[in-house]
Amino acid sequence: MYSIIISLIVGAVIGAITQRDLGTGWGIFCAVGAMLISQIVIGLLIRRKVGKLNLQLQQIMQAAQAKINRQMQQYQMRPPGNMRLAQQNLEKLQSDAVRRTLEATKEFEPWYKWNMMLKKQINTMKMQLHFQLKEFGKVDELLPKCFLLDPRSLAIKLVRLYKNNDASIDKFYDRKCKKLKGEDAALVALTYAWIKLRQDEPQKAVAALVAARKLSDNQTLIENCDRLVNGKYKHFNNAGLGDLWYSLYLEEPKIKPQRQVQQRMY
Repeated sequence: MYSIIISLIVGAVIGAITQRDLGTGWGIFCAVGAMLISQIVIGLLIRRKVGKLNLQLQQIMQAAQAKINRQMQQYQMRPPGNMRLAQQNLEKLQSDAVRRTLEATKEFEPWYKWNMMLKKQINTMKMQLHFQLKEFGKVDELLPKCFLLDPRSLAIKLVRLYKNNDASIDKFYDRKCKKLKGEDAALVALTYAWIKLRQDEPQKAVAALVAARKLSDNQTLIENCDRLVNGKYKHFNNAGLGDLWYSLYLEEPKIKPQRQVQQRMY
């Protein structure tokens, strides 16, 4: 917002001066040019600052992942007596890193008024981090204020609609998810299909996977599509997606994987 106001002021001043000296035509031309140049310069300065803040977030997550990896190596060299406590320790290291990252996102707040899109971008990041912490109430608060463009955000939205028994899940999938391609299509379509099977609507699950198969060659998608088309609903299995699937908390893996701490940075 501030960048637009400043650009308008600069354009108005330059336009008025030029119009006085060179006439109306040149005044309009210079006013528009000054506004565009001001907008570009301000945008570059803001992008540079936001880039530095993003780098700080990445450094927090990378440092945390390195610490977790070192701890895992120690456990491999000297297996702990209590594996449950060891797993809890690793999970605590992850949670602490996520909370530090959430705290660090506050550094972006002064820049929201300079970039109208930035707040939604940071809200999307915060929503995913809160989901990782299983703070679902905060996730539900943030979802309407997010960009739902990447496959993980879309999958999380489907999960929350399902958990909240929201009847709009089919409309949301048709509107936002059906045009995805490749691996993006696989994650979202398989999540939706799993939900539809749990809701005793197998035909919608079949239709979703048949459509997604035309846009993706993901092996798990292909295998599950074949199973559903042949009526083998009980054989549906998303384990092939690995942590992408289990991080949605709809199912627990037989052997819990160590999740990567790093998140997509916006």
